[in-house]
Amino acid sequence: MKINLPFVILIFAGLFSTNNLFSQGVHAREESKLNEALQQYPLDGEGIVIAMIDRGLDYFHPDFRDENGNTRLLYYYDMINQEGANDPGNPYGVGTIFTEEELNNSLQSNTVLSTDRYGHGTATTGIECGNGSAVLSEDFKGVAPKARIIVVKAVQDYFPPFNGQPGQDPFFNADYVMIALQFVRDKLDELDMQGVALMNIGSVGGPTDGTSEMNQAMDQFVDAGYPLVCGVGDDGGNDNHASANVGMGETVELQIQKSETGNLRFDLWYSENDRFEISIIRPDNTTEGPFAAPATANSADDHFLSEINYYHRGANVEFFGATSNRRELLIDFTGATGTYKLQITGTTIGDDGLFHATLNPSRHANNNRFLNYAVSGYNINDYSAAFKVISPGDYVVKNDWIDTGGNPQQITGQGDPGEIWVGSSAGPTNDERLGTDFVACGEVLYGAYSPDTWYSQYPHLLVQGGEGHYGIQNAVSAAAPLTTGVIALMLQMNPNLTPQQVKEILQMTARSDEFTGTVPNAQWGYGKLDVHEALKEVEKTLGVTSFSSQNRFVKIMPNPVQNTLSISLEEQTGSDFGGLQIFNVFGKEVYSMRNLENKSAIDVSGLAPGVYFVKIEGENQSATGKFLKQ
Repeated sequence: MKINLPFVILIFAGLFSTNNLFSQGVHAREESKLNEALQQYPLDGEGIVIAMIDRGLDYFHPDFRDENGNTRLLYYYDMINQEGANDPGNPYGVGTIFTEEELNNSLQSNTVLSTDRYGHGTATTGIECGNGSAVLSEDFKGVAPKARIIVVKAVQDYFPPFNGQPGQDPFFNADYVMIALQFVRDKLDELDMQGVALMNIGSVGGPTDGTSEMNQAMDQFVDAGYPLVCGVGDDGGNDNHASANVGMGETVELQIQKSETGNLRFDLWYSENDRFEISIIRPDNTTEGPFAAPATANSADDHFLSEINYYHRGANVEFFGATSNRRELLIDFTGATGTYKLQITGTTIGDDGLFHATLNPSRHANNNRFLNYAVSGYNINDYSAAFKVISPGDYVVKNDWIDTGGNPQQITGQGDPGEIWVGSSAGPTNDERLGTDFVACGEVLYGAYSPDTWYSQYPHLLVQGGEGHYGIQNAVSAAAPLTTGVIALMLQMNPNLTPQQVKEILQMTARSDEFTGTVPNAQWGYGKLDVHEALKEVEKTLGVTSFSSQNRFVKIMPNPVQNTLSISLEEQTGSDFGGLQIFNVFGKEVYSMRNLENKSAIDVSGLAPGVYFVKIEGENQSATGKFLKQ
């Protein structure tokens, strides 16, 4: 059973700040091989829906209107505006749903129904599918400029009043995000259109093992046939994860440095079969506790101390509704800065005494951190730990740009071109899966900007040539929409691709270099996004796959395959191939045969769905290829 998480700080990633910017520099379309791909495949996302679960959208921006001035949006679901919660067309009981017709009427009457006052949702939607029409050049066109759009405004960032504009209160409710996923799924089903969704939210904390209630909702969305993207998060670059094994009768003392004012959230997870007694030593050396562990999986031990809120929960009453049978210890440190010590004593160890703990906020830009027991990685956000989600990280392209006033801007210290962005979160997940699927260039891209937003008040963020309509967007919040736009192109080429096929194609076509090192790994995943190679693989799913060797032409079909794979060798010389091997994506041999005939039929019905490699060897030659098992 999930209990509502105490709301003290907003827990989602992609918060844009002026102290962590890079320029797109070498255009992301070139770096990701998008331009190269579009020269061969004239794709634009037409016929595909991109659903954006974010901070809303300025749908008045020219990027989100077609050549006739009509909206490109099919629906806009403002979950924060409760005026339409009981409307007949709203079965969800929260928020207000605006249809395409209502949005077009509002454009004609110049009446704003909903918008994005912060700027994040507008900029990131521009990256994935803006049409760049606010200026004559095509420098600011998104990846899938003719895709249709569904917008869900599910979260809201805080900002103070500025330039005569009112401030904005924060809003986040995880239950709303799960409703948002259901809404998008329902509308895609009703429209009978293929689509891809992006949850551009999430931050460190939670079970991070794929079993939270949110993860379950995300996997159900994917099971309905729609790819779902959620970036790994912006929580890299700091010692914000700690882990250790606590023995029976042993005490582990965690030291936590709180250097920033405001709340610091500590979140620790361990087995329901273990019991931890907890004491807290404040910076002034006064001690709270010891507090005994909750007695059962249904028990809780909560204490509201001066400037410390303490929640220790059994596995059935923790805050995330996870199914992995783990306990949660969540502590909000709301008061003084300094070093806090957390003494963890193993009173019962029925499993292994292992814990994983995180701090939030604790990023490269601040100094909240663990002073001991820190373990690198393990700081991807819980949402991106879902089993079936596509989770990209972020790397740097170039670190300077020219603003709209012609002034050069540059930021240093967050990674050089080609390197991982310092703030990109890293796997693995707490259940030791890779976590990061691949990385996309996000440092930094150009996105749509609107006047009177928190973003647009900073003139150095507006880019030259954008005429005030475009500016900088960075972090994983830029890499994830770039990825989402690419998936829209993949679905346009083959609408029958399954979400698993999309994920595996993006993984296996990602490129490695001197920066990524040997892949896959928890920081880079399978490497850097390569759009051209990905679309080549999608093309192969449309029919026969052919691959050449020195002396033969080899065909495998059908591709994708369900039961029987046919191998055909067209002889060009007298030399023979001896045998065939099939490997999965981890390099494990799953099938082999010795005497390969010119035409052979292979039963692959027992293979799990996914990408496989075929290797055919002869005396002086070899051939390799890939196929997708459905």
